[in-house]
Amino acid sequence: MESIKEILKGREIFTVQSGSSVKETVNQLASRGVGLVPIMKDDKLIGVFSERDLVKRVIAKEKDLSSTLVDDVMTTNLIIAKIDESTEEVLAKMKEAKIRHILIIDNDKLAGVLSVRDLLEIDLHHCRTTVDVLHNYIYSK
Repeated sequence: MESIKEILKGREIFTVQSGSSVKETVNQLASRGVGLVPIMKDDKLIGVFSERDLVKRVIAKEKDLSSTLVDDVMTTNLIIAKIDESTEEVLAKMKEAKIRHILIIDNDKLAGVLSVRDLLEIDLHHCRTTVDVLHNYIYSK
């Protein structure tokens, strides 16, 4: 099965800097087609901003998108995984925390973001491979 490091290899890490407005951040989410972005202060990870944050902390509270800073509405209670954890361990963490995205850390630096979809695609590929192997074993006699 693929490692987390292999999954993230070659992926661009999209982040937003602290002090950005919610409007700028939402426009970046929309243009990149992602649902969550890490928020950085210089090179340090300080939070994440997601579609859920937009709905619960901005729209539901009728805050102005242009004047509200992402720092004021981001999630700071972060669930992270280390790059050397297995995909099963990472998926278990996500299930336990009831989250759809997880931050991957390598030597205290942000290495990337994985979604449930990323991990389920890996699991599905593994299951298909197993089915193919078993099918060939059964019918090759």
